Amino acid sequence: MNNTHFPDKSLNKIQNDLGDVFCDINTHLEVADIIRKHLTNQLDIREIALNGLNLNNVKKIVDLGCGFGFFTRGLKGKVKNGTEILGIDRHKKNEQHYLRACAETGLNGRFVSNGISEIESLRRKSVDLVICSYALYFFPEYIKQISEIVKDDGCFIAITHSYPHMAEFTSYVKQILKKIGFDTSKQLPYEELINGFSDENGKELLSSAFSNIEFKKVSSSLLFKYEDYSLFEKYFRFKKSFFIPDKNYDQDKLTEIILDSLRNDIKKNGEISISKEDMIFICR
Repeated sequence: MNNTHFPDKSLNKIQNDLGDVFCDINTHLEVADIIRKHLTNQLDIREIALNGLNLNNVKKIVDLGCGFGFFTRGLKGKVKNGTEILGIDRHKKNEQHYLRACAETGLNGRFVSNGISEIESLRRKSVDLVICSYALYFFPEYIKQISEIVKDDGCFIAITHSYPHMAEFTSYVKQILKKIGFDTSKQLPYEELINGFSDENGKELLSSAFSNIEFKKVSSSLLFKYEDYSLFEKYFRFKKSFFIPDKNYDQDKLTEIILDSLRNDIKKNGEISISKEDMIFICR
């Protein structure tokens, strides 16, 4: 893996294709709830990320790749009511959900759907806290610009996946794909995406812009019992583009082949466990 890799044209296509998955906001919300309920480690990763930080003087926050407000909701009770927060995303459909999350968290929220380039319009050293959960691998080339908007005494928190991610499950899917003639020596789309920013290269990439970097690893797994198979299927169908090697193939057909094999194995074993390791970077 190239630890200093920034997106090339092929990776940009993967980033765009996989980013489009999250425009289905209602299913995204359902799947996020499924993930939360089936994690074996019920410690909230946002709590772990924010633990020990003094945010009393935070007046302005930016949430990058804010989605429906997952990380923003984690700020409830951590910052003062009425604190200003800007959510930056690429999907306009997230706006209503994000602003609702801000209101319910007691924050004064604003939302823009111009994508990551919006930070170029923000003043240098104008933001006390920048947060970004499971999104920085879509735009690691913007790390320098992110550092420039953070105040000298400010903080940038990024939550990302560890690499390899879901290793056993990925191997299992590749075995199925190999049986039907796929070249499984190549990385799956989600693996290429995570290459952009993970636990392996994250510190090096961030060190080019931040002088003080702490990190915390969080280990868990997703556990689905056989009686929960329908929920697992919803999860996989939502994420299918992350596992199907190329959009030139019939994704729906391949999805059914993979799910049929998974269904049989879950029925035989009674459950399926998917390892999920994440990394938190706290940068100053």
